[in-house]
Amino acid sequence: MKSSENVGCFYCSEYAKVVKSYPIIFASKDENSFTPRCFLHWKFKCSKCGVLTHFNGISWCSKCKEFTCLDCVEEKIVRKRFLVYDYYYNIPCNKCGEFNPALDFAEYNGTHPFQIKDLQPEEQITIWIPNNKEKIESQEKIRKISGVERILSLGTHPTIERLETPIEYSPESTWDVLAPFWATVEEENYHHKYMILPEVYRMLNVQKEEKILDIACGKGDIARDLVRNGAKVTGIDISKMLDYAIEREEKEKFGVIYLKLNAENLIDRFERASFDKIVCNMALMDIENYRTVIQQISFILRENGIFVFSITHPAFALPTSTRVRIPEDSQRNEDAIRIFLDYFDERPTLTSYGTKPPRNIPTVIFPRPISSYLNELIKNNLIVRELSEPKASEELVKKFPRNAYLYDDIRPYFLIVKTIKKSDF
Repeated sequence: MKSSENVGCFYCSEYAKVVKSYPIIFASKDENSFTPRCFLHWKFKCSKCGVLTHFNGISWCSKCKEFTCLDCVEEKIVRKRFLVYDYYYNIPCNKCGEFNPALDFAEYNGTHPFQIKDLQPEEQITIWIPNNKEKIESQEKIRKISGVERILSLGTHPTIERLETPIEYSPESTWDVLAPFWATVEEENYHHKYMILPEVYRMLNVQKEEKILDIACGKGDIARDLVRNGAKVTGIDISKMLDYAIEREEKEKFGVIYLKLNAENLIDRFERASFDKIVCNMALMDIENYRTVIQQISFILRENGIFVFSITHPAFALPTSTRVRIPEDSQRNEDAIRIFLDYFDERPTLTSYGTKPPRNIPTVIFPRPISSYLNELIKNNLIVRELSEPKASEELVKKFPRNAYLYDDIRPYFLIVKTIKKSDF
């Protein structure tokens, strides 16, 4: 890599390809990275939380003289073509609540705190002052800086640790450690509330007095919802998550029966045709012996009974697909790109749910193609009636732009399957 004296800022260089008069400032930050940046296009400190945030995820309120980052307030998304983008975040001031654009659009609009001299840069840099003609031209000649193009030109991709079978793995111990974290995740979790559970409940179509089994019920969120709709529910789990469900049941008396039971041992506890419907939410991809589980589900489900399950999408979730941000601190979703690895590799994969405790605890997932699930269902007389790959609606994009725009509205992250038990077909 060239020394910082000769390296132009990544963002300045991209903007200059659209606006000829845009000055290219030498990079003084991340000089040896793929996206070296100048002071103007670096990070700014939020006045409320004190966190240094990428310039495209923080705004300046000239009235209050305050920076506000995306994590401290509820932002809005504004669709507008400018420079190399087609939208920006409108962020309310944490003091007065007045909306101000993120600094990428503020610079284009001439309202950046350096442009209006509310603040003076700590480094000697050339500040671009846009004129109306340049603003119009940049909208007509928009040139996106696609994450895919950047990562391909970089020529590298992340690796995921695949494990050789057989492996020694105890799901009980893994989820026991994770239980305290998941116990604090409420039902309003974005993906569950808005994308997964609406489809699961629609497919189940619960009727009063139906006997329903909730496999891998965790802390009992779904089981309680089903009881509220008039069903008679049994929930099973093997981890300490079940302790939270039992504790709440003892206090509030919902009427759910909870059993500590491995999903691979259903026939040891239940007789043939014991349930009208069975649900398994976001767990089957974490079960190594899924064939055994599906076989036993078919055994304890009555004729014409319904089995509904949700999983992370085999084609778009780890380890088949992983997300990379360049630069890693960017708040824009077009900077987060998907890299696809081997869809057909069914070796267990060591991963974690995050970088901070307890989510950084390694766990094992068991990737398999969609066809593996479907063929096993068919083999056990569970005929697929419907598939759902939830897509973020325009309403969700407006309400949760960072979760949905150019993310959940362009690819499915979950797969939800409805089957019906048929002995003869």
